[in-house]
Amino acid sequence: MRKVTLQDLASRLGVSRSTVSRALRSDPQIGAATQAKVQQLARDLNYRPNAAAQALIRRQAGAVGLLLPRSPEFVFANPYFNELLAGVAAVAEAAGYALLVSATPHPNYERWLREGRVDGLMVLGGSIRSEDAPLLNHLVEAGYPLLLIHAASVALRAITVGSDEQAGIYQALAHLAALGHRRVAFFTGPRETLYAARREQAYWQGVEALGLERDTALRRFGKDTMESGRELLRELLDRDIPVTAVLTNNDLMAFGVLAELQERGRRVPEDLSVVGFDDIMPAALLGLTTVRQPVQELGAKAMETLIRLMRHESAKSLVLDTSLVVRRSTGPVR
Repeated sequence: MRKVTLQDLASRLGVSRSTVSRALRSDPQIGAATQAKVQQLARDLNYRPNAAAQALIRRQAGAVGLLLPRSPEFVFANPYFNELLAGVAAVAEAAGYALLVSATPHPNYERWLREGRVDGLMVLGGSIRSEDAPLLNHLVEAGYPLLLIHAASVALRAITVGSDEQAGIYQALAHLAALGHRRVAFFTGPRETLYAARREQAYWQGVEALGLERDTALRRFGKDTMESGRELLRELLDRDIPVTAVLTNNDLMAFGVLAELQERGRRVPEDLSVVGFDDIMPAALLGLTTVRQPVQELGAKAMETLIRLMRHESAKSLVLDTSLVVRRSTGPVR
């Protein structure tokens, strides 16, 4: 028999999960009548909250956690994460919370639970492993403050704060199409990650909508690093695959493309136009046309939303707008 969840109770009563969670804890801000209905239905359906999650909820650590399921070498060498952390840290400090940051490909969520280190968690959603989903879903069902930065790669029912990646990809492709480009390569991230799949889908949709040439040889999976950008460009050029522009999954890959072109004596944008994604700090110095994500704002909004969850206030998922920043790395096709 399927275990009754917090969402089951909420759906039956037509209220939010947060209301159910607070009613089960006899929160005085929830009316007596609502508390009685929730608690009676919980008894009728034999609802049993997750013990580990409940134990964590009762603790007050005065700290929040930011878990980045990527290698520390990648995280701390990437200005994107520095900007994200700056936004999170500013809001956390203003609200009186200590911030604990962990960068590891395989976070030990159970240890964070057992030790009660934090009152709420933010997790980079796209890198969550499927085997961690049951535990994280238990937390969400029990009302534990868990927030995803960008959508998850598994089915999690958590609040998400992210950016409109699909719109950003389309903006970049539309800019290149307006310059006359028809063969635009896309260097995306690791094949197994959801965000790479999302952006690949957005790329193909943009290619079709704008009448660009559809060629699977132009879509390449990489590792989100400068060296990966160089390697993917080498693959195209060494195989003599016709291409007039390259759109990359992040600015680091675009920097690698620019470095490889310079080494080969190719001109930008005369020989190849290049567009990145993120608009991290070095992009302006290198004249890189790129899709700007409001990364620091994203971090701040994520922290603000987590605070609302920790205070049992209403919160909703947010999608922040992207914008195209045109610089000297793009020009008319020749």
